[in-house]
Amino acid sequence: MSSGNINQKGQNRPQQQPQQPPRQNPPPPEPAETESAVSEPRSERKATLAILGAGPIGVEAALVASRLKIDFMWFEKAQVGDHLNKWGHLQTHAPAKTMVSEIGLEEIRKNNLEEFLVNLEEPATGKAFRDGYLSLLLETPLLSGKLEAGTEAVAAGRDNRLREDPRGPRDPVGPFRLYVRGPNNQEQHVLADAVIDCTGVLATPRPMGKGGLPAPGENACKDRIAYCVEDIPGADRKKFADRTVMVVGAGVSAATAVTQLAELAKEHEATWVVWLSRRNSTLPVRRIPQDPLKGRDSIAAAANHIACRPEGNLEFHSGAWIDRLEPQGNDKPVKVFATIGGKEQMWEVDRILSLCGYQPSRLLNRELRMPWETSLDLPPTGLDSREQELNPGPATEEPGWYVLGSKSYGRASGFEVRAGYRQVRQAMAEILRVRLPEITKRLAA
Repeated sequence: MSSGNINQKGQNRPQQQPQQPPRQNPPPPEPAETESAVSEPRSERKATLAILGAGPIGVEAALVASRLKIDFMWFEKAQVGDHLNKWGHLQTHAPAKTMVSEIGLEEIRKNNLEEFLVNLEEPATGKAFRDGYLSLLLETPLLSGKLEAGTEAVAAGRDNRLREDPRGPRDPVGPFRLYVRGPNNQEQHVLADAVIDCTGVLATPRPMGKGGLPAPGENACKDRIAYCVEDIPGADRKKFADRTVMVVGAGVSAATAVTQLAELAKEHEATWVVWLSRRNSTLPVRRIPQDPLKGRDSIAAAANHIACRPEGNLEFHSGAWIDRLEPQGNDKPVKVFATIGGKEQMWEVDRILSLCGYQPSRLLNRELRMPWETSLDLPPTGLDSREQELNPGPATEEPGWYVLGSKSYGRASGFEVRAGYRQVRQAMAEILRVRLPEITKRLAA
């Protein structure tokens, strides 16, 4: 037996491993010279003006801006005149000619689209006005391809500062930065020196509960509640015929719903209407003295007459506050509890029309200094005008940001489209820093 691997004590000796050189860390990889590593920061879209919304006032703003050759971007969350779909089956309270502008008609006639124009001498449904006026204007060369439909302006701020940053009266404030979200949730920031916000109020209906809050259970019963006047005699007839229906509210919308339900009850005698109004008055709808809109006044008068008469398929309760709603499952009525005269009452209803008005959303402006009026939610219009019809809200702290249209009236009703058209011209004069007669002159050229 070999003794080459045996020590003197006869033990096996471990073989010595060859010594390894010290390990060295590999050098860091060289940065890849990709396009993103060497290119300039991506440029952001910028324009003189951004227009938000494509209702009557938004379309008018885009039309005027095009005629004045103002560079603008135009965003609409849905499609042109989308809010008109919510009352597309209802008629306007006055002839359609009170809702169109001179330059709008000029563009339609100049481009041989007059045969598709809505009948101007008669009241029009919301759908007829949208299809026979607003949509036509988008076919004209001035507006064709301008609207970015399906793109929502989600939030806004100043480009170079936060809302809470100190700001002197002469400090440059920079352009507005808008966070917009388009189709397929594509997101981007865009910059604009001025913004016209005419997004309206119909997207934010007021809830029906006490204190202006949602009633407990209101959210759980959303599938039984409509916050606009549905097509009662037409497409939505089955929701109401031979059903128990509750109408909450005392404005023109509630009056419209009640008059239509009363007509439906003549054909479907099992239809029953419960009308609740917060105001303590035997006449639920306030009529405007010498109302210039005869259609509106006739609806209010008819609804008040229905509420006062003892016969018919309707019960009216004033001084009513909704306490809570309790769903009972599919195909079963909703229990509605309300306090009237200090006593709680309960009804089981199949459908609820919550017509308590609308309010402007503040989410878009939360990073701007917007001193809203506290009772009617009146935003600052941004207009330099003392005329109440054009500028009902407080003074602005964000020069260049304009809130026009129905949103400028906050929770108040009474806004008329013609006033919005005048607001547009006033805003354009301020954007171009000229007097209003100069805008009139340029539009007529």
